[in-house]
Amino acid sequence: MANVVFIGAYAYAQAVLDALPEPPVLVITNTVDAPRQQELSWPAESAYLDVQGTRLEYDVLARGGFDLVIVAGWRRLVPIVAPTVGFHSAKLPEYPGRAPVANAILRGDRYLSNTMLWLDGGTDSGDIIDEWEFPIEGRTPDDIYNEIGVTSAAMLLRHWSGLLDGSAPRKKQDRTLRGPLTPADAWRRLALKQPDWIEAFG
Repeated sequence: MANVVFIGAYAYAQAVLDALPEPPVLVITNTVDAPRQQELSWPAESAYLDVQGTRLEYDVLARGGFDLVIVAGWRRLVPIVAPTVGFHSAKLPEYPGRAPVANAILRGDRYLSNTMLWLDGGTDSGDIIDEWEFPIEGRTPDDIYNEIGVTSAAMLLRHWSGLLDGSAPRKKQDRTLRGPLTPADAWRRLALKQPDWIEAFG
């Protein structure tokens, strides 16, 4: 049985946690109220660490001994203490940064690329494992986030064995195509156009 850590709190985190083929030995989440916050449920046999505030404490991670760390629905960088995988709800390297769904809607994108990548300590800069494109035109944010959860879980399962033995794909990002970091205030700007969205997705 692999020693897997799960880190997540927002949007589609529960969908990815539920998709794990085996229970994590540790779940790190955040119960501070925030837009799209979820109260995660996790396997009873896994340990749990609640991270409060804006400064994260990962002392338990630093002890090592983990085979894989999975990050989904998390808004801060994590230290790389083991092979670490995450998801970014936009095409990379073109659209790194915060609020990728809101920024895609503001740009008028017809499709969203959900990207699975190896995390390297930078902002959405690691090697790409997989991508899943789906239409978002005319869909609600709720719809879009549900699809992100489904596609994230599917990619996780598709590559599970390779994630554990290190053979999962590693496609280098083309740095010449990297765009500027998308702005974190996109939901606020979107609310000026569609006020009903900001209450649930802030």
